[in-house]
Amino acid sequence: MISAEQGKIPSDPEPAVEEVGCLSIFFTFFRIGLLTVGGGLAMATVMRHELVLKRKWLDDHEFLDAFSLATLVPGVIAVNMAYLQGRRLHGKAGSAVAIIGTILPSFFVILLIALFALPWFRHPMVAAFLRGCAIAVAGQLAFAGYVFGRRRLRSWRNGLVCLAALGVALVPGIHPVWAVVAAGILGYFLCVAGGRAKRVEAEQGTA
Repeated sequence: MISAEQGKIPSDPEPAVEEVGCLSIFFTFFRIGLLTVGGGLAMATVMRHELVLKRKWLDDHEFLDAFSLATLVPGVIAVNMAYLQGRRLHGKAGSAVAIIGTILPSFFVILLIALFALPWFRHPMVAAFLRGCAIAVAGQLAFAGYVFGRRRLRSWRNGLVCLAALGVALVPGIHPVWAVVAAGILGYFLCVAGGRAKRVEAEQGTA
């Protein structure tokens, strides 16, 4: 006779999250901080290359979700992202080394600039180099917008939210934070309406 426990079909075990070493986390985020010019959203492409394409610690969907959260909460985007991913990969120790690795390159570069490079900023070649860096940052921002947009703007709801936020941001004298608030409110109601529509379709399909 088969017992009740023996008769149960074993469920598939949940995949274990492979823990990444602190040194690997530190040097990865140190590399991100060292090779990024512009900070903020300009870091999106570098982070995606290191975390998604090279290390494969998360996929594109997970990266976009995490980066969106790091952008919305107060604080520096790079530090927020380092905390989230470091904690996910190796707990509190991972978040600590990820944050340290992210901020150390900026600390040393700014220190070296303050000590040695300030007198050279008015030199024509240095000024031309900095103008080129500004153009490169604009290109990185455009590419980051493309990476986010091609995966998020696949429905009319997401496109409407994007247009609403852009419209608010372009109003003269309006603080950009109101664009985020408007997009969040509109997105919430559109998602609620979309969820209800899907449930109705599902109920009609099963009826």
